[in-house]
Amino acid sequence: MAVAVGAVRGAQPAPSYGHRRADVQGLRAVAVLVVILDHVGMPGFSGGFVGVDVFFVISGYVITRMLLRESPRSRGAWFLDFYAKRARRIVPAATLVITLTVIATFELTNFLRGARVLPDATAASLFLANFHFIETGTDYARLGSDPSPLQHYWSLAVEEQFYLVWPLLVILAIAVAARVRRAALRPVLFGTLIAIVAASYAYSIVLTSGNGVEAFFSPLTRAWELAIGALLAVAQPWLATRISAVPAAVLGWSGIAAIVWSVLTLDHTSRFPGWVAAVPVLGAAAILTAGMCVQRTVPTTALSGRAAVYIGDISYSLYLVHWPVFAITAARIGQDFSLPMQWLLIGATFAGAAVMYHAFEDPIRRSRALAMRPWLSLAIVPVSIAIVFAVVAFERHRWSLPVPLVQQLF
Repeated sequence: MAVAVGAVRGAQPAPSYGHRRADVQGLRAVAVLVVILDHVGMPGFSGGFVGVDVFFVISGYVITRMLLRESPRSRGAWFLDFYAKRARRIVPAATLVITLTVIATFELTNFLRGARVLPDATAASLFLANFHFIETGTDYARLGSDPSPLQHYWSLAVEEQFYLVWPLLVILAIAVAARVRRAALRPVLFGTLIAIVAASYAYSIVLTSGNGVEAFFSPLTRAWELAIGALLAVAQPWLATRISAVPAAVLGWSGIAAIVWSVLTLDHTSRFPGWVAAVPVLGAAAILTAGMCVQRTVPTTALSGRAAVYIGDISYSLYLVHWPVFAITAARIGQDFSLPMQWLLIGATFAGAAVMYHAFEDPIRRSRALAMRPWLSLAIVPVSIAIVFAVVAFERHRWSLPVPLVQQLF
């Protein structure tokens, strides 16, 4: 279904790798770097948590492009293949970090912190961490208040909940477009997404003023951010043929400025997400739109550099690894890291993420044996949940802790 946009004669197209846009990988790099620098306490990055909002926009865009790339001649096979790819991509690495974090918390801190992390681990394995942290009243912060080393799994839960709902809506839109005269798929999806954006953004503004914790973690207040990215994917065939180099450059620089402003200006006392979340979200959307131009612009070129693309490639591993490293270290030595310690922790995060990406995450994601057997890929999900529950049960038994396997999930 996707419309390929050819390069204009004489123009220099933005680099890409197959269906993957290099500038999107570069934007992933920006998102994960500002999150890491904020969480480690680096001065000047107090609003780096907006990197998660940038990730949401990217996810909505990438996943919707994937869904629209091929016409589902066999909807069952298409549906199965989509979720099999998501399982290989997300679940093994997430499970590895959960299990290692549980073990490290017990071994490197104390059994009291370990006991607190057990229900967090089971919730994270079920991709219900956001609801769990809403229920427990968790206040998102840098490293204050002795946070859970698995607190960052809330955003993975939001994305997985999106992956469950959005493909079903796409299937429904396909059915509607097939049955209604003169109804094309993309206009149906576009209208649906506009309604989601309007309702979710309004709800985010209202809820942020009344219940900041729920507003921060709720998928209902974050749905519009993912839907913005999905809107861009749906509108890409129209946008790509109408955007020229100068408007693309203006959009690119404006998007970068919006994200930079958010990182420098916002902090953990800001009423976020609320209305102000529109600044980094629309900034990310502007950068993605600028990259649709067949002619390369300076912002697109900068984001498409080899270093940026590589960091984007390992961004998922970086995101998974960084917070447990920082949180467990803070529990050991205190949360006020010196500058040398900050750089040491960042270096350790990159080293651990690179090893996990090359030795674990990428081989599983690209496994031909799993790709040829979608049901085997889907089996990764229950097996991974069982592994986490087994580790939790072992630690609970080893320390004789009166902690149920599943606690305060709802």
